Order: sequence, then C-alpha cells, then structure tokens
Amino acid sequence: MHCGLAVPVARADAFCCQGCATVYALLHEQGLERFYDLGGGKGTPVGSVPEPTTRPWLDEAERQGDLGEGRRRVVIDLQGIHCAACVWLLQELWRRHAGGLQIRINPALGQAELTYRGDRMQLSGYLDEVERLGYRAGPPIKQAVIADRGLLLRMGVCVALAMNAMMFSATEYFGLSPDDGRPFELFRAISFALATLAVAIGAPVFFKAAWVGLRQRLLHLDLPIALGIALSFSGSVFASVTGEGEAYFDTVTIFVTLMLVGRYLQQRAVAKNREYLLADDGLAHFRVRRLVGANIETVTVDRVAAGDSLLLAPGDLLPVTARLLDARASFALDWINGESEPRARIAGESIPAGAFYAGRSPVRVVATADVRASGLLALLARPALDRDDLRAHGRFWSWWNRIYVAAVLLLATLAAVVWSFIDPHRVVPVTVAVLVVTCPCALGIAVPLAFDLAIAALRRRGVLVCQASLLEKARHVRKVILDKTGTVTWGRLCVDVVEPPPASQHDILLGMAAASGHPVSRAIVASLGADTPVRWLSEGLLEEVPGAGVELRIDGKTYRLGSPRFALGSAGHAGECVFAEDGVVRARFAVREDLRAGFADEVQRLAAMGREVHLASGDQQAKVDKIAAELSIPRSRAHGDMSPQGKAAYIRGLDQDDTMMLGDGINDAPAFAAAFVAGTPALDRPVLPARADFCYAGGRPGAVCEVIAHSERFHAVVATNLVFGLVYNTVVVALSLAGRMSPVLCAILMPLSSLVLIAQTSLRLRTSTGVGR
Repeated sequence: MHCGLAVPVARADAFCCQGCATVYALLHEQGLERFYDLGGGKGTPVGSVPEPTTRPWLDEAERQGDLGEGRRRVVIDLQGIHCAACVWLLQELWRRHAGGLQIRINPALGQAELTYRGDRMQLSGYLDEVERLGYRAGPPIKQAVIADRGLLLRMGVCVALAMNAMMFSATEYFGLSPDDGRPFELFRAISFALATLAVAIGAPVFFKAAWVGLRQRLLHLDLPIALGIALSFSGSVFASVTGEGEAYFDTVTIFVTLMLVGRYLQQRAVAKNREYLLADDGLAHFRVRRLVGANIETVTVDRVAAGDSLLLAPGDLLPVTARLLDARASFALDWINGESEPRARIAGESIPAGAFYAGRSPVRVVATADVRASGLLALLARPALDRDDLRAHGRFWSWWNRIYVAAVLLLATLAAVVWSFIDPHRVVPVTVAVLVVTCPCALGIAVPLAFDLAIAALRRRGVLVCQASLLEKARHVRKVILDKTGTVTWGRLCVDVVEPPPASQHDILLGMAAASGHPVSRAIVASLGADTPVRWLSEGLLEEVPGAGVELRIDGKTYRLGSPRFALGSAGHAGECVFAEDGVVRARFAVREDLRAGFADEVQRLAAMGREVHLASGDQQAKVDKIAAELSIPRSRAHGDMSPQGKAAYIRGLDQDDTMMLGDGINDAPAFAAAFVAGTPALDRPVLPARADFCYAGGRPGAVCEVIAHSERFHAVVATNLVFGLVYNTVVVALSLAGRMSPVLCAILMPLSSLVLIAQTSLRLRTSTGVGR
C-alpha cells in the first residue's frame, strides 16, 4: 500500500499525488522496493514533489564535528521517520556511500548520528537523497521528551502509595469489619495515612492551578478535580471519625494517582507531538544583499555576521541590528512597534532588526549582531495577536472554559442535593464522580495542540502565519483576488536581450539593476550578471522611482533603467525595458512574464474547492487578459489598468467577509486593508507586517490552497473534538447522576478521553505535514 492505496506494479502514476509518484519512482529506480514490505505496505501521502532544502547550518555542523584524520561526526534532526521501514531505508541509502562509516538513528526522537570520511563523501549528497524521498533534515535541536520531573516524581510516589492502599483495603473486601477491633483500626489508620500522603503529595498539582485561577477570578479547568479530591478526602475523614457513612481512603489514593498518571500522559503526548516536526524559524526564505569589497552578493540572512556590510534597496527588510553607514535614511518600524510613519536616521545611528527601509535610494549599513541575536526570530516565531485574534481565539476559549466549569459545578451541586434525599450515604461518591468525569481537560489540551500542529504544518510548507486569526478566517474565504506582477508571476520575469549594452557600460547597468528589488531588475541581473561579480556603484547618486525605474547620476551623466517613457521620455513597445544614457538608448530588453510554476494548477484547485478566482492588476488590460487566459480565469473577472485605490474599491465591492487578496508590493496595501484575508509571496517587503495575515515562499505552488485546506482541517478536528466531548459528557454525566459511576472509574475515563482526543488530533493534523512515504 502507498498513501492508503495499493502500490502499482505496472503503473507508477496511479497515486494520490505527484509527490508519492516521484518517491515511488526513486525507490523503484534504486531497487529499494523492500521499503514497502518492511512498512507493512503502507505509507502516508507526500503531497507536492519533494525537493532538497537549503542547509546553511551544515558547514558549521561539519566543522564542529571534525574528528581528525578526515573523519567527521554530525548529528541531524529528521522529520518523517514513521516505522522500521524508514530506518531501513535511511540506513540502506547510507550504506551505498563509500565514505559512510556509521549511522545511528533514534526513531523515537527523529534524530540521526552520522560518522563518515569527509575526504571521500559529501554529506549534502546523502541529505539530498533523503529529502527527495520526502524526509526533512535540520540542525540538531530536538531533545528527548522528558515530562516535568516534579510531576514524574509525584506520580511515582503516589503509584507506590496506591499499590499499598489497595493491599490494605483488600482486607475489608474480604470481610474485615469494625467488629474485629484493633486489626480493623490499624488497617484503617494505615489507609488514612496513605491517603493523606497521596493528597499531600499529588493534590497540590491541581490545588495550585485551581487557586491561581480563583485569585484571578477565573474558573480554571483543574477546579473540578481539586474539589473532587478535597470532597472525597474530607468526606472519608468525616465518615471515619463519626462512624456515619463510608470512608473511601483507598479510593482517594487511587483517584489522586490516576489523575497524576493522566496528567503525565497528556503532557508527554503533547510534547511528543510538538517534537515530531523540525524546528523551522523561516530563515531559509529570507535573503539580503551583502557587500564584499566592491561587489554585491545575495545570501540567506543566517549567514550574516556582525561586521558585515549590507546594501538595502527601497522597501527592503533589515534582518539584523545594524548601524547606518550613509549620511541619512528613513526606516519604518511598523512591524516592531506599530509606528507606520518612517523615522529618519543619521550616520552611525543604530537601527533595530525588523525595520523596513523607506527611502528611494539604496543605503549601506553594517551589521552589529547576527540574526539570532537581533530579535528577528522573535518576530517570526509566533503569530501576532490583534483585537480580532483575541476575539476569535483567546476570548472564545476563555468564555468556553468558564461556561464549562460553571456547568460542571452546577451539575455537581444538583447531584449533591438530589442524592441527599435519595441516599445521603452516596452523596460524596456521586458528587465526586460528576466533578471528575466531566472535566474538559481533553478540549483544553487537544484544541491548542491542533492549532500548534496546523501552524507548524503550514510553516513546513514555507507558509508563515502572521496573524493567529488566519485559521479562523481562511475557512470563510470564497473569493481569491490575485495581483499579477510579482504574485502570479513573482520572481519569474525573464528578459530577452534585444540590444546588448556596450562593454564600457555593462557594470553600470548591472549595478543599477542589482540595487533594485523590482522583478525586471532581478531578471536583468540574472540574464547578464549570472557569472560575473556585480559592482556596487558607491560613487554615484542612485534613486528608484516607483512604477517607473531606476535613475543613476554619475560623472555628470544621467543613466535610466525602466520603461521607455521614463528612460527616453517617449512611448515604446509594450513589455520593453530600456537602459539609456542622457536620453540615448544603450540597451533594450524584451520582458517576458512566465507564470509561477504550479500556479495554473493552484487556480484549478481553488475552482474545484468552490472558490472564485479574480485577477486585478495595474498592468495593461491586454497583458492581464493574456495571463487570465493561461490561468483559465474568466475574462469578466480579469481587470487591468487598476490603481491601488481602484483595487481596494473593487475588493470592497466583492467582500462579504469572504475575500482573500494576494499581492507583493507597497501598492497593494490599500487592497490588503480592504480584504478579509491578505497574503503575500514577498517575505521581505513592507506590506508583510502591516497588512498580511500570512506570507509564503513564492517559489512553492499551492500556498493558498494549503492555507484554506489547513484551516478547514483544523476546524474539522475542533468540531470532532467538540462533538466527542458533548456525547461523552452527556453519557457519563447521566450515568454519574444515576449513581452508576464510581470515582475510580471516573478517574480512569477522564484522562483516557483526553488521550483519545490528543491521538486523533495528532493523527489527522500530523499527516497533513506531508512527510513520510
């Protein structure tokens, strides 16, 4: 079986997704079909075609793992190890490398220790093979799951007390009674002592949480448990002293122990599920221009060190704390402190990580710390919570918990009153049963776990959630509005050289293009400067004119790169970019728009999901119509020649709290504000912090569908949990009120229900990460 489907022998294309087909083909080509036999013939869906990731951490790991004499030892985290078949496959691939000396895999933790000869083997080659099969490798961050040691110690002691309590209480079940005199009194005293120790050692876990909640005027989820323990123990003491009713010392001891075991298993289950995924800080998607001498190179931000000189183009994100080198520049701090108005900085002044450069000419800064010491990771690590987020998430669950706990207390009071008339001797056990069995710990744990796993699954696909309300809002989206340039075709613009630049001006053209973040400029650099260093034009005055092009004044001459009207002052051919010197053409480029890989399929998937797809662009209508035809978007939903305000007005006319806007530039900010949900493929542009609900690595197809699908899957899991909780609680409350449930049985059922919900939550959402085979 593969993806839950039978593995074909003659057909390699009968799979649930292209990723599974690719993995099957790789295994078949390398003679590794035994993987399916060892795995019981089953695997999990892979999703999109697996591709190796960038690994900037690997060089440092290899340096630190140098053992001398050419030998190295590197520890890596692995995501996607499911079974013995996975271990066999990873070992078999390792064995086929001549320089591989030893591999040790910890499947429980998802970690591997690799020992090899660095002079005979490239570790990156092995990791490429592993990741093409759907696994993912990362730096060694994972640690063995260890529950709270204090909780573990309390649980161990209470387990020993419970076993002894059961032994001494057995005498009563076999006939020992008060008529037996001293033996009965001795065993009762021992049971009392054991129960007292169990309450003193184990109950504070629940008492403390309940008391903290009461002090803050909150009904904490542990309050019913704390009341149940206190009521059963005090009732047993009362019965033992007065001789009226029954004492439940053995039940109290076992009850406290089972509650601790349940809490420990819950914590362990949650911790293991969170450790399943690789830590992903999103840094692999962020790049920056670094100045090396007179040349410009583009590197990932995690390679930036203190002392590196960086070049910021208009609209660039500053990824590290830095000091301004040029005389003056303005930076927007809206991502950091919400201030949308740019602040002016002067030479030598410090600029915080996360600021956006708001000027029109490139500026130079020098990093004063690396990215991990600069605070950018804190901005990426967790979704921001605005007022809508609090209303959609925190306030709802806070309200739900208060109502739930209040209902439990009300039912327990009702049970006590009713049974005081029916059978006063059974008031305590019935009331305790109601207090414990209805505890909503399952929902209190399973729902946050579902949220964490859904967010982590999106991050694994290169989608960074910027607002926690995304999972609530995305499922309501029915209309998706796409910007064209930079979104549908982002990073995929190509240029054909119609008229090459003179050799004497080649460096000037490349320097102007490299200092701009516009897609056409990047295409020119890729076309002309792929194999040559790009020189920084520090002696000239460079300025970017939004929507027009780049202008350079140097040595008394004015160079312009952009549209014919900007560069020459006259109309030219549509889709043409011109490089001019003092109004004289020096080079011409024909700009081609190439659809982002997989975008046509994504539009079709959105249509199949019942979503309307619209195209809105400031580009010429003819170009918009051409792209719309390639994407199979009806012409009635393709609109060109739109101003930023026109886009926003168009979205407001469509929006019924069901629109999603995708754009990549500052000009899309009004449209972002008008849309119900906003996303961007531009991870390093200033539209991200102020407006976007999510951003994604534009080179990966399917981001919009993934957001919607994960939102729907998350809410389906939550709905399942709520239905399960409602049915479970209705049944057990009815049985408890009828006196059919003992406190011990309730202490077993409550954590068991939690574990069932955690298991189904992790099973349904972990498989959505697309790892494994």
